[in-house]
Amino acid sequence: MTRASSFVCVTCGVNTLADPSGKPQESCIICDDPRQYVRQGGQEWTTLEELKSSGKYTNVFTPTTADPEHLISISTTPSYAIGQRGILVKTPKGNILWDCITLIDDETVRKIKEDHGGLKAIVISHPHYYSSLKDWSEAFGGIPIYTHANDKQWLQRPADNHIFWEGTSLDLLDGEVKVLCPGGHFDGSSLLLWNKNLLVADTMMIAASRKSVSFMYSFPNYWPLGPNEVQTIWKTVRPHEVNNILGAWIGKEIVGNGRNIIFNSARSYTQYSGHDSDKFYGPESDELSFKN
Repeated sequence: MTRASSFVCVTCGVNTLADPSGKPQESCIICDDPRQYVRQGGQEWTTLEELKSSGKYTNVFTPTTADPEHLISISTTPSYAIGQRGILVKTPKGNILWDCITLIDDETVRKIKEDHGGLKAIVISHPHYYSSLKDWSEAFGGIPIYTHANDKQWLQRPADNHIFWEGTSLDLLDGEVKVLCPGGHFDGSSLLLWNKNLLVADTMMIAASRKSVSFMYSFPNYWPLGPNEVQTIWKTVRPHEVNNILGAWIGKEIVGNGRNIIFNSARSYTQYSGHDSDKFYGPESDELSFKN
């Protein structure tokens, strides 16, 4: 492995600072955590430059089902590392990128600038999608990156214009976009709400039926969240109108009735994980009312 200023973990795709000698760290802090895993064969590193020069990977722009005009998926093909998508949120007050992917190249930057009107900010949902966030910020003139302060310990390579926000909600673009932090998957796990579209990353997992969502502490290792954490996620969403739910991967979308689906999923999850759901949730008519 050549010397470099940073290295990309092949398993999770997060770009991490090199050690003082210019070599990779011994392990990846993200993959060593119980929510993730070290790939079979052990820790392996590459660099963003090697990824770009390999000729194997390209980024594709795919309109979402929920809002094909204003919500555009950006993903790498063939799939790389965790395989998540970023979502370009095109609002009347400017564009925000929700979550990052590891690969960023000149063509991706050109398309965002010339075809979609550029970027004003980047919001990251949680540490698994930190990826190459510093490089993304620099490619667009040092735009701000927003991550929740509760997850600061996981960030190994912050952007120069990195903003660690606190509390349970953050308004961006003069209130056009709202970011919510219910925690759960990570202490700082966040959601993005715009125009009744809820972008959920790993705070919720959209089921194969696209009729429900689930909640996990670790998705690859199948560790569930407790009922209190799930209730907090519902309480965070409850005051807001939610029509569509967009997950972390292409095709993981629920179109319509999103708020009701989240409530019913939280209640069912609690029941089928062996708890009395009536202790956590009131009658459906009360829970879904905006008056309480």
